[in-house]
Order: sequence, then C-alpha cells, then structure tokens
Amino acid sequence: MKKSTVLILLIVFLGSVLVVGIFGLRSVPYEKLVYAKEIVPTSVTTMLDTKKLPIKEEVNDKGERYYYVVVPYEENLTLLINYRLTPADCTNKTVRVSIVYPTSNPPAAIGDKNSIVFNRKGSVHLLYSTTDSASGPTMDFWIYTY
Repeated sequence: MKKSTVLILLIVFLGSVLVVGIFGLRSVPYEKLVYAKEIVPTSVTTMLDTKKLPIKEEVNDKGERYYYVVVPYEENLTLLINYRLTPADCTNKTVRVSIVYPTSNPPAAIGDKNSIVFNRKGSVHLLYSTTDSASGPTMDFWIYTY
C-alpha cells in the first residue's frame, strides 16, 4: 500500500473514533413484545342488578383448572364476565371468546363487551383465549343456570 492510502485510512479511523467519542452511539429503542401468560376471571355480574356472583374454581381429572358460576335463570339474563390478563403490561390484550359446549343450539349467545346473553335455561362452556400467540393461555369458564 502506498503511504498516502495508509495515511488516509488512519485519518478516517481517528476521525470516526473522535466523532463517536464526542456524540456517542445512538441506540434505537424497539417495542418489546410481552405475551399474556394467564387469564383469570375477576367478577361476574348480572346486567339488571349488577350483583356480583361468586366464581368457583375447580380442577378436572387432567389437572386443568376451570371456573364456573351458578346463576338463577330469568328472562333476558345477561351476564358480564370480567377477567384479568397476567402480566398486566402484555402487548396484545385482545381475548377471543367462543362457545365450546353445546356446539349446536346453545342456550346463550356471546354479546359485546364480555357479555353473555341467555335465551333459555341451560349450561354453557366458554373458552377465553388470547390472540397474541397460537399457544397462548386459555380460560375455561362454565355457566350453569337453574
């Protein structure tokens, strides 16, 4: 290499060290994805009298946890089911609610804003699942009317 080439490379190198030393490196923050790890029901209330119903927790034969509530049936029974996602700062807080049982002609329909509307007596098995990942947490929730 020629002396002039080496001298130019040395000047560029020292100049870049000087610039980084004075101004520093700029770090670019990125948004960290935090996935939900658990869904837990917090309260179940009826829409007419906003009375809180007791939520019971059980474990089935497979060791899976499920929740249920027993409600007296009345005409136009609408239940509001609230839940909590853990951790609270998870990125995607969207939860999908689906009726698992009965598969045909269920006694209730899923309304808006976590509400379940009954049109007749019967039991309903709901599945709450997060939409942030395919293997995310789920919550089994049963509603029994009498």
